[in-house]
Amino acid sequence: MKDLESDIVELETISETTGDRGYIEILKEEKMALANLLDAASQAGQEITEPSQIRRRAVSFYSTLYTSEYEEGETLSEGFCNGLPQVSEEANSQLEGPLTIQELQTALQGMQGRRAPGIDGLSVEFYKAYWDVLSHDLSDVFNESLASGSMPVSCRRAVITLLPKKGNLQDIKNWRPVSLLCVDYKLLSKALATRLGRAVEQVIHRDQTYCVPGRSMVDNVHLIRDVLEVSSSLGINTGLISLDQEKAFDRVEHSFLWKVMEKFGFSAGFIAKIKVLYNKIESVLKFNGGLCAPFRVCRGVRQGCALSGMLYALSLEPLLNKIRSKLQGLFLPGFNGNMVLSVYADDVVVFVRDQKDTDILVDINMVWKKDGFKYLGVFLGKGIIVLKNCEDVIEKIEGKLSKWKWLLPQMSFK
Repeated sequence: MKDLESDIVELETISETTGDRGYIEILKEEKMALANLLDAASQAGQEITEPSQIRRRAVSFYSTLYTSEYEEGETLSEGFCNGLPQVSEEANSQLEGPLTIQELQTALQGMQGRRAPGIDGLSVEFYKAYWDVLSHDLSDVFNESLASGSMPVSCRRAVITLLPKKGNLQDIKNWRPVSLLCVDYKLLSKALATRLGRAVEQVIHRDQTYCVPGRSMVDNVHLIRDVLEVSSSLGINTGLISLDQEKAFDRVEHSFLWKVMEKFGFSAGFIAKIKVLYNKIESVLKFNGGLCAPFRVCRGVRQGCALSGMLYALSLEPLLNKIRSKLQGLFLPGFNGNMVLSVYADDVVVFVRDQKDTDILVDINMVWKKDGFKYLGVFLGKGIIVLKNCEDVIEKIEGKLSKWKWLLPQMSFK
């Protein structure tokens, strides 16, 4: 905290000549956020102010979140995965085999620099600068790890740092965890994700657009807008039900994921590779400038891992497949077939036409709204609610313009 205060004082002095106070404001917000976290509330509702107590509370919260609820001997219902599409033999053959240096190099070239490194401190720029020296040894380490079933500790360990969200910052749920993985792990996962991407197109339904090559969330937004427009103009009864899953990515059970991949027809060899990336993984919480004791992560897909989006989509697909098979959905002129779902990651919208479809979903806990809702950052509905889409944009534009209105007169152009 003292280091943060000194940084702010120093930067305020510099800002008198530059006029740019953006970074200073960020530092002040960070200081205020840390102060709020140091006054966090305990599970019992009593305030705790000692840093050591808050540290233990935070570690307990996240270790509990990532503790598996899977019971040994629990089996996956055969009917739940009936009718899933299968990965082709050709796609499976492309998933097999050791990783090549060329695959790793392509993955590295596609990684963005100027990102916070993992616990080893090695950045993307480091690997790009010394690739000719490191490539052969790194390739050997990766392939040996995948063959032996275990990765180095640095690849298994992530650093969790907390960023404040909106709401009461005394509630730890209002802090967003950001997981920092080492670049070598991200390089390995990106190379495997490139292979997996060729296969998921075959088995993930076209209404799920998250992390599937060639698909975009823009497709979802345009589809829903078109459905609302056509339904309104033709006088067709149409209902949209938004399904929200709490902590969806953090609650993917690993055992369930492996079984689902088997049901999709992925080869045992490729599933074994993915399992290695989740074998004995752990996280350490960064708190008040220091690192807490590591804890095991027994469920959830890893934040910052290139595979995570596709793995989550695979884990969700059996449920979506069941919904598609049970609901009649919408039949609209000009649309190809019936429409049941529009899905982007865990943001699921169900199209319904009458009470029959709604009754099928009554066992799912839902919050009902009549005035529209926000989907993928866009307010959907009719009338004044749609105007909310412009409010934030206008505010941001005005903020940018006011900043440049002040800066431009102080700049000299040659």
